[in-house]
Amino acid sequence: MKASGSPCPLDKLSVIPFKRCPYLRTYLTELFSLLWNSGEIPVNWKRACTVLVHKKGDTSDPSNFRPITLESVPLKIFTSCVRDSMFSYLSSNNYLEHKIQKGFLPKLSGTFEDTAQMAQVINKARVKQRSLVITLLDLKNTFGEVNHNLIPEVLKYHDIPLHIQTIIGNLYSNFHTSIITKSFKTPFIKVGRGVLQGDCLSPLTFNLCFNTFIRYISDPKFAKFGFSTASLNPLHWFQFADDAAVITSLEQENQLLLNHFSRWCN
Repeated sequence: MKASGSPCPLDKLSVIPFKRCPYLRTYLTELFSLLWNSGEIPVNWKRACTVLVHKKGDTSDPSNFRPITLESVPLKIFTSCVRDSMFSYLSSNNYLEHKIQKGFLPKLSGTFEDTAQMAQVINKARVKQRSLVITLLDLKNTFGEVNHNLIPEVLKYHDIPLHIQTIIGNLYSNFHTSIITKSFKTPFIKVGRGVLQGDCLSPLTFNLCFNTFIRYISDPKFAKFGFSTASLNPLHWFQFADDAAVITSLEQENQLLLNHFSRWCN
């Protein structure tokens, strides 16, 4: 289990005391046991601060910043426990599609693997003079567009145990954050859309939402549209978190996959 040590400006509580003081860890374990059984998240833990990290471009445009949520350290530790339990359950039951989705997966260098496979496909098409169509997708504000009504449906779709569904539902119910900068901070704003970037559970929650589409296009009727090589099965879709590459031999087949993706997004 790992959790970021960055303290929330609201309580300024660091992870270091929990690492160095066994008594605190004992009390924290007892508290987590109560939360696990009740499904309730303390109200104070559902208050956070959001800092804006500049990505690129004009600094006067808010869309050029990535919002990172600074939560209470005990909440981060608790959600990391929930995340690890969920990932173990999903992996043991083969719910996650690892061949297509490579983002946010532990012990997997997804970018390197996808890049190597795409290079092989491009080189194969060039040497054999075969038709190849690649469409690169970069979705805008994907993490912020996840509707909170979608999350419980996605958890049910993956047969997540009911008590974990209750915990996650409680976490996303009445969660508030304040945007802070060096010069000002806003009043608390209710988070009504999007996964909580900075929360230990949010990457897996996002992956589960995307996994509903990934499992759909894993059907052999879609995989046959992919580009075939001698050593690999047909490759038709690479997904790394919210970025994707659609690979087919024909333009019509590429467009067909994009049409399915467009309908899923809507």
